[in-house]
Amino acid sequence: MKHLMTLSLVLLTACAGGPSVPKSPPPGTGSGHSVKTVQSPSVSREKELGRQFMQAALKEFAFVKDYEVLSQVNAVSRAILEGIGEDPSKFHFFVVRHNQLNAFAVPGGYIFLFDGLLQELKSVDALAGVLAHEIAHVQRNHFFKDEKKMTAMSLATIASILIAGLTGQEVAATGTIAAAANISMQLKFSRENEEDADIHAIEYLKRTEYDPMGLAEFFETLSFYAGFTRGVEPPYFSTHPGLSERRFMVETLMKDFPEKGGSKKHPLPDWNRDWGRIRAILSGEQNQSITNQPSNGELKPDGEDTPRQVYLKGLSLSRRGQLQEAVTLYQEAIRRDPGQAVYHADLAYLWMQLQEAALAKSAALESIRRSTTNPVPYLVLGMIAQSENNHQGAVPQLEAAKNLAPDYAFVHLQLARSYHAIAQLGKEKFHLGRYYRLDLNPAKAITQFQNALNLLEPGSPLAIRANREIEEIARDGV
Repeated sequence: MKHLMTLSLVLLTACAGGPSVPKSPPPGTGSGHSVKTVQSPSVSREKELGRQFMQAALKEFAFVKDYEVLSQVNAVSRAILEGIGEDPSKFHFFVVRHNQLNAFAVPGGYIFLFDGLLQELKSVDALAGVLAHEIAHVQRNHFFKDEKKMTAMSLATIASILIAGLTGQEVAATGTIAAAANISMQLKFSRENEEDADIHAIEYLKRTEYDPMGLAEFFETLSFYAGFTRGVEPPYFSTHPGLSERRFMVETLMKDFPEKGGSKKHPLPDWNRDWGRIRAILSGEQNQSITNQPSNGELKPDGEDTPRQVYLKGLSLSRRGQLQEAVTLYQEAIRRDPGQAVYHADLAYLWMQLQEAALAKSAALESIRRSTTNPVPYLVLGMIAQSENNHQGAVPQLEAAKNLAPDYAFVHLQLARSYHAIAQLGKEKFHLGRYYRLDLNPAKAITQFQNALNLLEPGSPLAIRANREIEEIARDGV
């Protein structure tokens, strides 16, 4: 993706029209704002456009598939959707591997975040603000501004032009310049649309545990970034005009929404809602140093680090493949603060990668002794059993990991391996199907689920689940 075309700048907030609107409108803002009832276009037409976009996106985009990054995004989005009474299964969230401050959605509930944007966020609350804003565009039908003009364009043409803009292809290769201009005119969001999305995002966040001021924090981060990008405007700014103004508006509107319950400020988060961990993982995968990146005081110059800061540096190094260096930092973090179960869990996985089974087992058991909520030590124990050709012993450990992390693709792959070894082939095929679906390979996933149905007892829970997986892929394309 060498450059973005004008249409891609439009798409960044050209979010889908969802099949429903919030069950109750936000309360009056006291600032002259009103919430309008929005009529939804055909759900099937939305979904078909989203499906066609996804078909192209799966070929053109590189996706971040790290379980922890995706689980954080999905957990926050699920909380927002459930808070407004929406079915999370109607939405799909993806992280695109590109160092760009960018986010967008397309009809059918497909929402994309670029990892360059995630790197700049400072907290889970800021992530919630971004997601709530994009979900609001979906729910408020800002994509289909003029249904009559949109119907003149085929869904395939719209989808192809959208993907062309984001991948830097020539528009002529997928549609005419006139068609692109027409779609651009129809999709570009007005300030009214953006303000509407902000208002609803605040209302959505008020129904969750996340601080709605995270949306203002997000705008502040982008505004700060803009001050250091001389002559280069990040893509998100092109279709999100007036960031400073909108940050002020969010702060003002917050006064008009009464607090529900106590403070939204969180103490130091546990391992599975720690945004510092996500930033360390992303920086490691991008092969960037995070030592001097500002992140709420998480990382300081060498010699001044807290145990957590030492650990985060080790985590980043581990994702860059510098395993021995990461082990040293993990051990130092544990020496300073031995009570953190996640430190032991991640050290166990590192020892496993370094083929030090005895050390891996010891660290995994220590992690479980301190906490039973992390899937990693169970995964490590399962893989140790596999290395000893003890697949009967591996299955309970891997199933425990799967129960804690149902969408952890690598766990499903290891389960398939062990079920194959003990000749439970129906379960093997089912977990291969889950692995391929989570790995964004829907065609292979369907094949494996169909193979599972040929081997499983008809009407069994796993057969019912396999059928449901096939139906969901057929409906959503992923």
